[in-house]
Amino acid sequence: MNTYFALVHKDAGSAYGISFPDLPGCFSAADEECDIFTQAQAALALYACDGEKLPEARQVSALQKDREIRAEIAAGAFLIAVPLISIRQKARYNLMLAKDLVAGIDKTVKALGMNRSEFVTEAVTEKLKQQAGVVFRRVKKREAVSHSLRKTSKVAKPSAASALTQKTKKK
Repeated sequence: MNTYFALVHKDAGSAYGISFPDLPGCFSAADEECDIFTQAQAALALYACDGEKLPEARQVSALQKDREIRAEIAAGAFLIAVPLISIRQKARYNLMLAKDLVAGIDKTVKALGMNRSEFVTEAVTEKLKQQAGVVFRRVKKREAVSHSLRKTSKVAKPSAASALTQKTKKK
């Protein structure tokens, strides 16, 4: 995971300007303070989606040594961290999960036509996006995109929700 830092500045009577010093041409704006991080995530996601190799992200200490960035910060700008995970290849991991949770997952994935790994990957990805503000980037352009609840048919969604609410039998 790389963390890119965005420089946020605001001139009187204007929106918040957002730029990434390590990513030339990656910028955005936010009208409201509460939208700064969301707009920074969107800009980073768009910049990263072109599939090209991204420049290495500098640490805060290196950014603070940059004369231009120091001048912006002295004028009232500030830095925010926006994490980026590049998805390259899959690997096998051993996880401990409650049996009833796995049974619920298995019923749901069967109804959705997915597999357990795809489902868990999507769940973890969503949680990282929502809770930690992580931006994801697929490195291989032609890599197959996994199924998602948003792309699932209207018929499968209710059966998936139903599968989650069913009690599992104890063995």
